Amino acid sequence: MTKSAANKTLWLSGLVTGALVGAYLYKNKDDFGPQKEKLNSLLGDFQSLLGDLKVKILDAKSEGLDATKAALQSAKDKVDKVK
Repeated sequence: MTKSAANKTLWLSGLVTGALVGAYLYKNKDDFGPQKEKLNSLLGDFQSLLGDLKVKILDAKSEGLDATKAALQSAKDKVDKVK
């Protein structure tokens, strides 16, 4: 399995799992009466965590892209000096 296919599979499985958990929680929301506030708090924390993770992933992606550009420019400059 290629890396791209594995990433797509993981992403899709996470999406399906989230949908199933959400449907289960919605269907059984009356059973969670006393724990509703606790669950809402946990979901809020989870959303915050996902937001932080998104920012960190985008920062890492940007840093990697900048490092790649710098390396390619450095290599190009060295090749130009050799010529």
